[in-house]
Amino acid sequence: MNMWGPYIYGGYKSTFFKYSCDAMSQEIPIHADSPRFIPRRILVVEDNPLFEQVIGQVIESLGIDGKTYFCQTGSQALSLCEDNKVGLDLALVDLGLPDISGIEVIRGLRRRYPNLPIMVISVISTERSVLAAVRAGARGYILKGDSKAAITQAIQELMLGNYPITPALARYLFKMAGGATGTSADTEHNLSPRELETLQHLSKGHKYEEVARIMGIALSTVQYNIRNLYRKLDANSQMQAVTKARDQGLI
Repeated sequence: MNMWGPYIYGGYKSTFFKYSCDAMSQEIPIHADSPRFIPRRILVVEDNPLFEQVIGQVIESLGIDGKTYFCQTGSQALSLCEDNKVGLDLALVDLGLPDISGIEVIRGLRRRYPNLPIMVISVISTERSVLAAVRAGARGYILKGDSKAAITQAIQELMLGNYPITPALARYLFKMAGGATGTSADTEHNLSPRELETLQHLSKGHKYEEVARIMGIALSTVQYNIRNLYRKLDANSQMQAVTKARDQGLI
C-alpha cells in the first residue's frame, strides 16, 4: 500500500486508514443533486496537517456517518477520482497545494462528478483565485482564517444546496456578475497560489520559520517562494514586496 497516498478518516470512530486506489472493492453511489442530501463520502484536499485535523473535527461534529478521504496533494486527489469504484458526495479543496493548483483539482472533480458540491477552504483571498475557483466549478469559498463555527456552518450550507462564501469575498462575485473584465494584478505578475499564500503570511508579520510551520512546508521552500516574489514584484525587501502587493490589490 502506498504510504504517501491519501487516507480515510472513519467518521465517529476517529479511525484513520491508509487508502490505495486498488483497495476499494465495493461500488459507492455517486452524489445525486439534492437540497437535503447527507454526504457519505467526503474528499478533503489539504496539505497542512494541522488544518487537516481541524476539518476532520468539523466533519465529525456534523455527525456525518461515513468516510472522509484526505489527500495531501492534487495529484492524489485526481488519482482518487479516476477510480471508477470511488464515488464522492462532497469535496473541500485547498488552492495552495504543493504540486498542482487546487483550481486544476476542482476542474478534474467537476469533470468526473458533474453534480458534486465543491467548496474551497484556503488562506488565499485574491480576486483572481475566487473567480477562477467559481469558474472551475466551486460552489463555495471560505477562508481558513474564519472560525471553526463559520467553517462548520459553511459545510452545512453546502449540504443544503446553498453557495457559502466568506462575506469579504462576495464583492468579487458581484463584480463577475456585472461583467467586469480586465486582468487582475496577480494574473499580471503570474504569482502561483503558494507564492500568494506566502505573501499573505508575510504581510501579517510572520517570520520565515513561522510561515514554513503554518504552511507545512520546508524553510527552504518558503525562501524559494520569497525569491520568486521579489523577482515578480520587482522588490528588494520583504517590506517593499508587501507594500507593492497591497498597492496592487494582491493582499
